[in-house]
Amino acid sequence: MKNTFTCLLILIIGSIAITSCNKTPDAVEKLKQSCLYDSKTDYFKKWANTFTEIDVTDSSGTVKQRSYIYPLGYFQLNSNSTYSVLSDNIPLSGNWTVTDSCQLELDAGTLLDRKFNVLLLTKDSLTLKRKASRGLTYIQHYGAYQCPDVAQLEKQWDNTYILEQNYNSTSLFNSYYVYPVGYFTLNSDFTYNRLSDGVPLDGSWVLDPNGCKLILDKGTSLERGFDIQKITPDSLVIWRKDTVAMMNYQQHYIKH
Repeated sequence: MKNTFTCLLILIIGSIAITSCNKTPDAVEKLKQSCLYDSKTDYFKKWANTFTEIDVTDSSGTVKQRSYIYPLGYFQLNSNSTYSVLSDNIPLSGNWTVTDSCQLELDAGTLLDRKFNVLLLTKDSLTLKRKASRGLTYIQHYGAYQCPDVAQLEKQWDNTYILEQNYNSTSLFNSYYVYPVGYFTLNSDFTYNRLSDGVPLDGSWVLDPNGCKLILDKGTSLERGFDIQKITPDSLVIWRKDTVAMMNYQQHYIKH
């Protein structure tokens, strides 16, 4: 169908935060005129990792080995033809496009070039498939990213552990697990109290709806922002990149 390959990415990843092939001025209109268009679809949705299936197949395509991983993070496409990924403390960004065969392509023409088929897209789920090499296939499952409301955060969260990792321009290295004793309390008056190995710290917090970030001490020299990677009634995982120390921090808590 005319213009199908241009529009498919918009629908496929539409909910990830898609725009519409912004380098083509009338891409949105082309989408609306295609059979892919659904007026009820939210094209600006962030997708959270749920799990990834890793299949090893033989020459006939038969699966000989299957395993599963459960990375924390998200996948998001942006309206300026860029994308951002955070998966188990590994941040990645680059450019996206679509191919003539209706595949999502990331970092076309670079050493990181990879193509995805879309197996499923609903308002609540997205499944992408990528053949990484001969006999190795990744099937990546995502759910609609749900930013918590303020009330979900207003609790005392007890420390469990922090995963710290150094990074440079190309990779992560030197992973450390630390187990500080203490807590992190987010109060209803938008103040917080933290105690970590006997060291107290108090300040203010806000939930920034743009990107769903927990911001501490906004507007001060101590300001730092955290991605909320996971929240349940009993647990919280937040992630922060320290660009000065070149460290990533993934902080795990349980409800007091």
